[in-house]
Amino acid sequence: MPGLISAALPPIVSAAGLLLAVIAPWMFGDVAPAWQAGGLALAMLVLVATAAAPEAYAAILFFAGAAILGVAPPDTVFSGFHSGAFWLVLSGLVFGAAARHAGLADRLARQAAGVFGTSYAALIAGMVAAGVLLAFLVPAAVGRVALLVPIALALAERAGYDAGHPGRTGLVMAAALGTFFPPFGILPANVPNMILTGAAETLYDHHFSYGGWLALHFPVLGIVKAVLLVVLLVRLFPAPPPREAGAMAPGVAADPRALGRLALILGATLALWATDWLHGLKPAWVGLSAAALILTPGLRLVPADFIRTGLPVGTLIFIAAMLSLGAVISAAGLGDAMGGVMIDLAGFEPGADALNVYKLGLISTVVGLLGSLHGTPAIMTPLAARLAEATGLSLDTVLMTQALGFSTALLPYQSPPVIVALGLSGIGQGPAARAMIALGLAAMLLLWPLDLVWWTVLGRI
Repeated sequence: MPGLISAALPPIVSAAGLLLAVIAPWMFGDVAPAWQAGGLALAMLVLVATAAAPEAYAAILFFAGAAILGVAPPDTVFSGFHSGAFWLVLSGLVFGAAARHAGLADRLARQAAGVFGTSYAALIAGMVAAGVLLAFLVPAAVGRVALLVPIALALAERAGYDAGHPGRTGLVMAAALGTFFPPFGILPANVPNMILTGAAETLYDHHFSYGGWLALHFPVLGIVKAVLLVVLLVRLFPAPPPREAGAMAPGVAADPRALGRLALILGATLALWATDWLHGLKPAWVGLSAAALILTPGLRLVPADFIRTGLPVGTLIFIAAMLSLGAVISAAGLGDAMGGVMIDLAGFEPGADALNVYKLGLISTVVGLLGSLHGTPAIMTPLAARLAEATGLSLDTVLMTQALGFSTALLPYQSPPVIVALGLSGIGQGPAARAMIALGLAAMLLLWPLDLVWWTVLGRI
């Protein structure tokens, strides 16, 4: 009986959210859109977080409900599809498929095994380090995940970690989480950073410098968090030492010409990503152009039927919904209402700067749970002036506290790059949730206090 109740609870809660969205106009008058957005968000997120329904179904349910009920204008409801982040996800999936098909992932894994293959912990540390270093060159987490996860999978095969083996899961999580979480300390490395930057410039004419952001966030949220991640992954997904180099599984037979063509395309893509400050091309459009080139039939860089059978359309629809969710919440007025409630609940005390900063980080974390990491800066930045007044902190400090929150995702659905990693690897959300919850709780208990000390040393609080 308890099992039956627990299985029925997510659909019941989701149905309650949908019912709230439908009846809100008759109950809440002018503020009905906020309640409708909240009901739809509740319905979708409960289904996804509990795996009670496929991600694509939850996403389509959200789109249909928001469009039919008129919660926000259609351009806002479907804004995820014309977001640059969505097209980076699509191009990243193409990159990953090409890296596997052409044998590039296996070749890079073979080289990585020679460098880091002495122990399982060394493999994990090597993948995390590669992800962090790549973040300085590639300004899109999805692109980095798409390049690193196939390498992690090939490395796992060579090391003797077959499908379902904890070592395979650990290596994939090292590639995905290692190139997503620590790089929040690098300004252009993740989309939420850039959304915050753009919103701050638009609303407050406030500008962040690359060096200032790096100095404030990277020492703790970058370097220390990367070390913490390695320790957690080794403990959460223990595995025996990898095979000896001579005993490793044979590599994938690759066409040297296809391998050369792919290496040339990806090399040019990385170069354009790393120099976007020079030519002004957005990373999403660079990635999309490279994906179009990779998909050219004559080049044979992906399987012939990849678009029809290999492209995970359900994952793409879900990511578009998560990107749209923050915009819908903001347009419907739910974000502003949430801000008012949170200010009242937080009980800010002017003068208690460290405590106020910690509370602001918690608020950003909660907002990220209700929507997505991309939605956090979209919701929180318009509230920054009110929060600065309530806390007595400077506007710059209030804005910077968002990084504490959106660098502390607790569940996979919050992060499109993590969802892409799961889609590429076939690993379920359960192991990813374990790793993310462990890292998030450790960050709040250990890294945030250390970060507050570092901010104090720099004179920011």
